[in-house]
Amino acid sequence: MPKVYYGWIMLFAIALMTFASSGSRFSFGAFLVPISQDLHWGRDQLALAASMNLILAGLLRPVVGILNDRWGSKILAMTGVFLGGSALILTSYAHELWQFYLAYGVLLALGYACASPVTVTALVGRWFVKRRSLAMSIGAIGTSLGELVSVQLAMLALLSVGWENAFRVIAGFMLLIVLPVGFVLLVNKPSDKGLEPYGYVPGEAARRAALAAPSLSFREALHTGDFWRLTTGFFACGFTMSFASTHFVPFAMDMGFEPMTAANALGMVGLFSLCGGLTAGYLGDRFSRKNVLAVVYLLRGLSFAVLLQAHDLSTLYFGAFLLGISWTSTGPLTSAITADRCGLKNLGAIYGTMYTIMPIGTGLGAYLAGAIYEARHGYELSLIISAAVGLIAAAVVFGVREPDRLGGARSEREREPARVPALAVGEQTA
Repeated sequence: MPKVYYGWIMLFAIALMTFASSGSRFSFGAFLVPISQDLHWGRDQLALAASMNLILAGLLRPVVGILNDRWGSKILAMTGVFLGGSALILTSYAHELWQFYLAYGVLLALGYACASPVTVTALVGRWFVKRRSLAMSIGAIGTSLGELVSVQLAMLALLSVGWENAFRVIAGFMLLIVLPVGFVLLVNKPSDKGLEPYGYVPGEAARRAALAAPSLSFREALHTGDFWRLTTGFFACGFTMSFASTHFVPFAMDMGFEPMTAANALGMVGLFSLCGGLTAGYLGDRFSRKNVLAVVYLLRGLSFAVLLQAHDLSTLYFGAFLLGISWTSTGPLTSAITADRCGLKNLGAIYGTMYTIMPIGTGLGAYLAGAIYEARHGYELSLIISAAVGLIAAAVVFGVREPDRLGGARSEREREPARVPALAVGEQTA
């Protein structure tokens, strides 16, 4: 019976980490009212802490990417989990607003940045050559599960033990379960366990693949069109996700649906994101990854076009379905394409910088939808803009060049035969 490749086992720890990270972040809305009532802080003051967390974590991702390339992913991931759990404990004891900002807005952001998709991308990229898209999707499945069940679990804890102890319960899960599992199962690279990356081809084929494999520096990546095409996609992803996470429920209620019906529709987004993420990862290993990613953005745009017509329950659920299957597919596919296109040596810095644009899109989208609502007393224009952003992203991402069969797309400079007449043995193309 063939032995299970260790990389697949390690993905369990990665999924557990992304579950804890996304779940603790996504459940913040459940804490908003009880904290506001207990400590007499305004919702805008509490929302500022969430905004600080999101923006700071995003801005730190390029730094985390550089540290990933230098120190390895395991120490950063485990540092992130430890900081996240510690921050939630400190948050539970915060009874001054500045304490809440420091614990939740700053320290927790540091934890999220370290245990972010940037770290996951660098780690999985080192372990998988074949099935890379699927492996990225499995690692990210915890994000979908966290978004699916976090609000319900947080609400159960809030009703049972209060908001302070609810934060401590989440922190205990991170520190007593996620942290030990990560220390035991996470390994920086296959060679640390005497293994080769999954899909590694030995012998002459490996030598030829190494010659053709990309190895872009950070500076070189910034000068490729594909870097900016994929970054544009990430901006569109953050922009369109912000409407769903911030305004979906009030929009559905404005359309005449009961609050629980609106919440259930949003829950369907998390449910279908599980199926969509794994399916996109599977297809990305069998077909053109950039074409699959373009279809995902196309579906994202179409979901908002459907929601524009959500005057009945079936249409609302169909819009939630389309939004869900495109929800978590963008990150794993983009990370796999980036690894194919840029190589692994500087992947953390490159992907971390690219990923920074997402929270900017999220912040802009959330604010713009709110401003449009106040000005027009409706979300129709916001839905039209989100649909257009998704469709534009599909067209932009479709322009990403396919990597060479043996290991990656070459840089524009090295594709010109007049400049590079031949490759010496051991020389890499970018």
